[in-house]
Amino acid sequence: MSDKISKKSLFLVDGSSFLYRAYYGLRPLHTSKGLAVHAVYGFCRMIKKLIDKYDVNNIVLVWDSKGKTQRHDLYEGYKATRQEAPLDLFEQKEYITKFADLVGMQQLSKVGAEADDLMYSLAKQAHKEGFQAVIVSSDKDMRQAISDQTVTLDPFQETIYDEEACLQRYGFEVQKLPFYFALLGDSSDNIPGVKGIGQKGATALVKQFNSLQDLYDNIEQVPKERTKKLLLEGKQNAFLSEKLFLLHPYDSEIPIKETAFQESDWVKALPLFEQLEFKTFIKEIKAGNDVDKSSAAFSKKQLHELYKFHLINNQKDLEKLVSKLNKCSSFALDTETTGLDCMQSELVGISICYQEGEAFYVPFGHQIEEQRSLFNDSNKSSLPQLDKKIVFKYLQPVLEDKSIKKYLHNAKFDELVLLQEGIKLQGIELDTMIAASLVLKEWEKKGLKELSLQLFDEEMLGYQEVVTKHKAKDFSYVPIVDAVLYAAADAHQTFKLVAYFEKLLKEQELERLLYDIEQPINDILVDMQQEGIYCDKQELDKVGQKVSKKLSKIEGEIKELIGRDINLNSPKQVKELLFEDLNLTPQKKSGKGKSYSTDAQVLVKLSKEHPVPGLILRYRELYKLKSTYIDALPTFINKKSGRIHTSWNQTLVATGRLSSSNPNLQNIPKGEDVQLSIRQSFKPKDDWVFISADYSQIELRVLAYFSQDKNLIDAFLHNKDIHRQTAAKLFDIEESEVSSEQRNVGKRINFSVLYGLTPYGLSRDLEISFSDAKKYIDLYFEQYPGVAQWMENIVKETKKFGYTKTLYGRRRYIPGIYEKNKTLYELAKRIAINTPAQGTAAEITKIGMLNFDKEIKKHGLSAKILLQIHDELLVSCPASEAAQVESLLKVSLESAVSWSIPLIVATKSGMSWQAVTK
Repeated sequence: MSDKISKKSLFLVDGSSFLYRAYYGLRPLHTSKGLAVHAVYGFCRMIKKLIDKYDVNNIVLVWDSKGKTQRHDLYEGYKATRQEAPLDLFEQKEYITKFADLVGMQQLSKVGAEADDLMYSLAKQAHKEGFQAVIVSSDKDMRQAISDQTVTLDPFQETIYDEEACLQRYGFEVQKLPFYFALLGDSSDNIPGVKGIGQKGATALVKQFNSLQDLYDNIEQVPKERTKKLLLEGKQNAFLSEKLFLLHPYDSEIPIKETAFQESDWVKALPLFEQLEFKTFIKEIKAGNDVDKSSAAFSKKQLHELYKFHLINNQKDLEKLVSKLNKCSSFALDTETTGLDCMQSELVGISICYQEGEAFYVPFGHQIEEQRSLFNDSNKSSLPQLDKKIVFKYLQPVLEDKSIKKYLHNAKFDELVLLQEGIKLQGIELDTMIAASLVLKEWEKKGLKELSLQLFDEEMLGYQEVVTKHKAKDFSYVPIVDAVLYAAADAHQTFKLVAYFEKLLKEQELERLLYDIEQPINDILVDMQQEGIYCDKQELDKVGQKVSKKLSKIEGEIKELIGRDINLNSPKQVKELLFEDLNLTPQKKSGKGKSYSTDAQVLVKLSKEHPVPGLILRYRELYKLKSTYIDALPTFINKKSGRIHTSWNQTLVATGRLSSSNPNLQNIPKGEDVQLSIRQSFKPKDDWVFISADYSQIELRVLAYFSQDKNLIDAFLHNKDIHRQTAAKLFDIEESEVSSEQRNVGKRINFSVLYGLTPYGLSRDLEISFSDAKKYIDLYFEQYPGVAQWMENIVKETKKFGYTKTLYGRRRYIPGIYEKNKTLYELAKRIAINTPAQGTAAEITKIGMLNFDKEIKKHGLSAKILLQIHDELLVSCPASEAAQVESLLKVSLESAVSWSIPLIVATKSGMSWQAVTK
């Protein structure tokens, strides 16, 4: 505990400050049932940290009340500029107040009173009863309450202010703070202050005069005429602002003796933490307390107590299982491996379930000898397992039998694992993870264990729980008897999910999307990941050497300009150089608001004042190229195949776009400088070539189809330059007169309208005035009125149904469409408009891929799809097939839909990825 805080202290917590900090400071977090809880979790975590760090014995949680206060009576505009709170913020607050009640924490709110005034009042009451008051708030207004018996604690900056700290911070006594704030005002509360007076000026005036009244009584003593003029013009606002800032006392109605808090009462929040699925809190409480065994966490039966999980460890039982599988029409399966890399991990066992109520685990890769030495438990570690060859002899025919339906969760992983063993899994009827991504809401978790808890209220064992329990190196070291309980549950719960999702898929009319597009595309992704792509490490090294030379050259140029060395990777040193040494104009504050930003946008603007910012920008681009790609890519080269096998995923992006990870090959930059292009390191096999295919303006064509705007459709039907056509209208000139700069403006607006283009964003990007940007956007919608109408209709439909959807029915639920908070509502509108266009474009690309795959097989060609970069494909084929493959690729993609609006695909062939890049 700080020496500024007494052991006999009353902690007064600004509840609203904590609530908002928790809400906006954490990424959205939901329970398995979809309940938003991130603010609750963050709030509880902050309270726990406060209690642990400062040994809190007396505490009150103080809240603002709903409705107007006496300050609104003084000034109608008080807090008028604040946006409405998000819809779920106060829903989460209810759980927070319940938490406080459970742990015995006093709470206080009063109709018509603000939390600031109540904390001030309680602080005064605490003094009378011999307590120090610790006001826990980051609000600077509360510092006026500081006295010899009151301090403020900013829990986020971990800063304590007493009278001495205030004097050092502001340069004047704490009693003068209302005077200071009266001059400054507060934009967040819409308190006007004196227009034109900043922090420096306000500080000088507060030091010169005793009070606001003293200042105006002696206004002639103000040295600067401009300041005097501003003060006289803003006199009324100054006195109004002082009244708004001053704290007001209230009767608190809480005896200090009733604010006592026992840290041991924290355990009483366990039922709520279980309800909200706060696993960390639950674990902490269990570890430190003898918890009531009747609580939900203890009373819930484990899956192996509800269902029968069988170990198959002899040939006779395996033969019986296979006989059952051959007779049944379907079963669920799951693989267990030594790791998460499906291309390099070893297969340990296979679990199977063909009817609800029982499941089977067939181990063959567990480290039996290692288990004996590790666990010294003959009962557990000496259980026999079948030889892998025997298991495959019986299971491979069943797994490869198309007539027997298979159900899996994240089938691609299991397919690839089995492929490494020479088994081609066939007959996949339903991937429950893909189904979950289609029928559940975006924020609901799609993992098998989360789904089991969410849909069936059945908790499964976690992987880390099983492995960590035994201090095992990986799953192959887990004792088989425990492995059965974990692995068999995976297959069983997957089987249970099938009926649930089949019903929802039918109800939501998503069967066509799943069975005709998403599951077939999974088969192509398996092939793409298995094939991988060759990256020439020597070529990559050459590019790396060139980039390193460029970086050294830039460092030298900057040193020559500033006369000294500087670490360009140090944000602190760069800020000092730009804003102190070079005295350049600060543009904006950093994300945390503590210092000035040096992001790319700022450096572009500063480069007009001095050459150094432009050089720093180029340095950062090259440094990222080297660290993110050149240095990292070789670590992803598979030791067995010598190729990079990126992981493709179709369930992570809400619009349905495919994503790539480990590494993300969709983000490999094109490279304006060919000499520094990473893409030239990606090459085809010997005697093979690369062919790229790129949809032209596909999202704009989707927009034309959806909006049926005549001018937009006309441009695509007659193969016009859509960007030139748009620019001609914007600048009121003939298309033949449009310059390249003007066309760029048209292009920027065409591609940005679907992403919620605003006048502010356009003015910033194009470095034009706000009024010009607004005029361009207005002219755009005047030129394409069908687009404006379609957007309006989409927003209306989203409000009506709660979701927007793509052409093929993919739904995206958007609760923000009902928000009163303007920022969140505008974001929701952008999502509602963008999702149908981007999502439909993604579906069209997938259909094109499926068409091409069929054509390859139909013509007996060897071509392979290697990469998909949203609306672009990279294909490899023998040079002898190149002409035929290129033709089939173009036709397959262009015929993905039968619209009057043509889809145009440009193709290119070459001997590296760079060579086929547009």
